[in-house]
Amino acid sequence: MKKNICIILSLLLYTIGMQAEVRLPGIFSDRMVLQRDTPIPLWGFADPKETVVIEFNGKQYKTRASKTGEWAVNLQKHKAGGPYELRVNQKIIQDVYVGDVYLCSGQSNMELTVKRVMDKYKNEIVSYENNLIRYTKTSYAYNFIEPQQDSNNEWKICTRENVLDFAALCYFFAKEMQAEKGVAIGIINSSWGGTNIASWSTRQSLEKYARFREKLQSPQYINPDYPDSVKNAQKEQVNQWHRLQSSNDLGNKEKWTHKNFDASDWEEVDVFNSNWGGSWNAPINGVHYFRQRINIPESLAGQQAVLRVGTLKDSDATYINGICIGRTSYQYPPRIYQVPTDLLRAGENEIVIRLVSSAGRPEFVKGKPYQLEIAGQTIPLTAMWQYKTGCIMKRIPSTTGFQNEPTGLYNSMIHPLRNYGIRGVIWYQGESDTGPEGSKHYEKHLIDLVNDWRIQWNNKNLPFVIVQLANYQQRSKVPVESGNAQVREAQRKASLQLKNAGLATAIDLGESNDIHPLNKKDLAHRCVLQMNKLAFGEKNIIAEGPMAEVAELKEDGRIVVFFKQGTGTLKHAKSLEGIAIAANDGKYKFVEAYTEGDHVIAIWNGKGIPSSIRYAWENNPPSSIYNTEGLPSSSFQLPIIYKVEYPVTVKRKIND
Repeated sequence: MKKNICIILSLLLYTIGMQAEVRLPGIFSDRMVLQRDTPIPLWGFADPKETVVIEFNGKQYKTRASKTGEWAVNLQKHKAGGPYELRVNQKIIQDVYVGDVYLCSGQSNMELTVKRVMDKYKNEIVSYENNLIRYTKTSYAYNFIEPQQDSNNEWKICTRENVLDFAALCYFFAKEMQAEKGVAIGIINSSWGGTNIASWSTRQSLEKYARFREKLQSPQYINPDYPDSVKNAQKEQVNQWHRLQSSNDLGNKEKWTHKNFDASDWEEVDVFNSNWGGSWNAPINGVHYFRQRINIPESLAGQQAVLRVGTLKDSDATYINGICIGRTSYQYPPRIYQVPTDLLRAGENEIVIRLVSSAGRPEFVKGKPYQLEIAGQTIPLTAMWQYKTGCIMKRIPSTTGFQNEPTGLYNSMIHPLRNYGIRGVIWYQGESDTGPEGSKHYEKHLIDLVNDWRIQWNNKNLPFVIVQLANYQQRSKVPVESGNAQVREAQRKASLQLKNAGLATAIDLGESNDIHPLNKKDLAHRCVLQMNKLAFGEKNIIAEGPMAEVAELKEDGRIVVFFKQGTGTLKHAKSLEGIAIAANDGKYKFVEAYTEGDHVIAIWNGKGIPSSIRYAWENNPPSSIYNTEGLPSSSFQLPIIYKVEYPVTVKRKIND
């Protein structure tokens, strides 16, 4: 009898051991948040016909894998709560909460980390932790052959250690939402800097456009090995460029970064205003060296410090007294370098920057902080530096950014998530589509993307918050054409055409000298307002700034702009900036304008009957139209309509 029992137990243990472990997509992992108040989709992979047993919050669910090994179940609706444990056969996922989940996608402004905004929000960030905020960043991946079924994700809790790598916009959005709703907030950030909208779109949505049909027949869409073969060849060309600049660099040979190097024969330049980097059309690429001496009082010597050297294009290595204190490999991040204790001495200290320019005009970005900070005191750096060229190089060989190719990011970074329950989507992208071709078609592509993602999630009303591009670059004194404005207009018009979509305007939150503005907190609040309206049905709140709809030419010659109902009461303004009008010749001219009740009134004083009106139509426009809630109007371009045949006297008045 005992022998039979032993045999049975042995067979049972053998059977259990032989049972293949089920596999879940990467999005299902410890610390995840599942969407409340809706059936919870769960799916994965197993051996063909294998039985899959799921246990969650006291309930058990059974299913069987298909002939090809896929399985899926819907767990029953759950109210917010946790922590729970999810068991799928032998696999255990721990510390699971049910709350609200948001998908955040786009390019670098959606990726910009909390680490980058610490200067602005440090005290707030370091004093805050929240176990009910969970965040996962989908790993970079692309595929052109077919949509993928899995992605690489790891959920992290909002702690002081983890939060620096959270995206700043996502962090502030989650923080406000969690405080307001009192439930766990899960953020899935699936974004990649510098990418265009076509890379996030499905093949089906692009094939109807001729320019994409041809593209989708190119080698990377047929041969899976093609991208790697191209990248490997191009990588070797780039490596050769770097080896050449290193060997040609006179500064390397003569050790220009070393302490006490004799630089008496170097020229002196104003790094902001001289032509050391060449012109925009004829840049001087290669290696550039800059040297500046600063005096440190004895009371501050030997202390830990922070050196800020603004933003530099392209990459740099920065030295103090011959010791490298920091390196940055590309142009956008601000250079904030920690200076070790005992490196700074009383008296004269030397800062050396080795700047490598690989493409485009090298520069020190004006308006950024260039200073040394010690013990609460600031020692500014001057604009005058000693300067010498290490070597001059041709532009670095170009490379193919496959992450920018159509469909690749959708297939690998969105499609694997399409069944995961989410409350809504925040989309922040467009900077990479501001060229003539991209801005021309952006409205259609954005509408296609929203509608197509809704199909993928099987939710025709999936809330979409569209973040409008922030103001950036220098302000113009005359009306200009602008790719940024064209994309903003496409975003505005798409938000009006799409059901259950809204615009979060950032037109007053940008920075003239940084495409990545730091003020992600106010922008997150505007996203919260829109999501409350779209996802929670809070119809009485004002979720956006005044939204222009119609412009009419009246009999007295005034142009009246009417705004969409529900976008608030116009803030009174005796004078408005940034309004331009054109007659049929298409030449815009700034005009006087003001608010009157809930309308904007513009005065046309040009020749001809006005045909079009624009507001805030440039890369970095003034923002002057607000509602009484403090939310800015989107930029806009509207045709000017007139409903009556004006008397001759009015026509004469208009034409005089």
